Amino acid sequence: MEMGLYFPRLYMCVIALFREIFGYKIWSIRLLPTICFLVGTIFWLRLLSKRSNSFISLHILSGIIVLGSSFWLEQSIQLKQYTFDVALALIPFLAGDAFFEQTLAEGKSRIKLLALVLPCALSYTYPVALLARVIGWYLYTGRRKSWRLHWRAVITFAVALVMAFIIIWFTDYRYNFKDQNTYVTYWKDCILHISAHPVTSLRLIVNFLWGWHHGRLMPLVIAAVLPLQALGLYWTVKKLKDRQALEADSDWGARTLGSICLLTMMIVASVVVSYPICAGRVVLFTQVHTQILILEGAVYLLTFWNMRKLAKGFLFAGIAIIVAYSTHRYIGFVKEPPPENLRPILSFVNPSLANTVWVHPCSIAQVRSLPDPLPVQQVITKTRKGLPEPGQKIWILWTHLSDGFCKESLEELRVEAKNWQVVHESLAGGLVLAEY
Repeated sequence: MEMGLYFPRLYMCVIALFREIFGYKIWSIRLLPTICFLVGTIFWLRLLSKRSNSFISLHILSGIIVLGSSFWLEQSIQLKQYTFDVALALIPFLAGDAFFEQTLAEGKSRIKLLALVLPCALSYTYPVALLARVIGWYLYTGRRKSWRLHWRAVITFAVALVMAFIIIWFTDYRYNFKDQNTYVTYWKDCILHISAHPVTSLRLIVNFLWGWHHGRLMPLVIAAVLPLQALGLYWTVKKLKDRQALEADSDWGARTLGSICLLTMMIVASVVVSYPICAGRVVLFTQVHTQILILEGAVYLLTFWNMRKLAKGFLFAGIAIIVAYSTHRYIGFVKEPPPENLRPILSFVNPSLANTVWVHPCSIAQVRSLPDPLPVQQVITKTRKGLPEPGQKIWILWTHLSDGFCKESLEELRVEAKNWQVVHESLAGGLVLAEY
């Protein structure tokens, strides 16, 4: 696909099926990602609620941090597969430790085990979530009970995993890898390189872990969540040395350890397979795990910290900051127009002034997805490797320029133009009447 962006093809087949059944309407092609968003939100809230134990304040905190997860809210009706990936990636963490003990340690319910592995054939990111959960469970159970596994169950798990990878290889990867260079170029600033300067690498890791918080309140909210996450990490590792503590927390089990494994594996994946880890849509399935660490630290303060008054004061101050930030982000999300909605912009196109629309290279997919044609005679979409021809008077249309390449391309268009008249411009997009 253009720009090195990929969709799981089986996911796309379902969207195509809905389009054939209901017609080519905005709601029909957005139906699957919207359903996945609703399911994913329920799963997300359920997981955070489970970690909150019986503390009412932490249940409120769980709801508030989901409300302030603006990257997640932005994907609610986006066509791409990220809501699908998130919903799937939460399933292994919703499964309790008893499930993995029953299947992998005791060799029972192999059909259920196969069902858990099956989504590896449907999603690019689900295998990472599944393996992180299994590794976390194994480390936890090994310290708590025994390191012994049922060898037939392990073979079943491994074979099913390989078969799922073979399926997704034939449906997706063998095509995607042909465009690997374009993919790496597009995401180059978000990929961790061993040869990079240590400061650059550290900045990217910081973005991966805390880039979910943005806006004017970002420094304040990071100051609130970082100590809680550090305490959560400390307490999770410390429990591995104390079997009594593991037994006392057996209802939650190894989930936080699995979250730590997942976050670590993503950093490694960025180095090994060039996976982009900038906070955003491609690592959206990891955001919940940074929030689990927040709750883990909060539970530790409320349950085990000796200086209870001081601990509670710090915690409730942090909760107040997070509430303020999440409320601010949610109100901003509601007020902002959808970043890729072209319909309001198209109302400014007047074919009597110019009868050609030049589509910015980063907005081609949005224009092609419109069910109705643009109100001009000619629409130019093959614009990635060129500029408008001299002597033309055209409309230049763009939307949601989120990365450096897109912004540089727009600036090049502006510099080369003899006349550049901005007709409409907002955070979502813009329209210019230009002459070359």
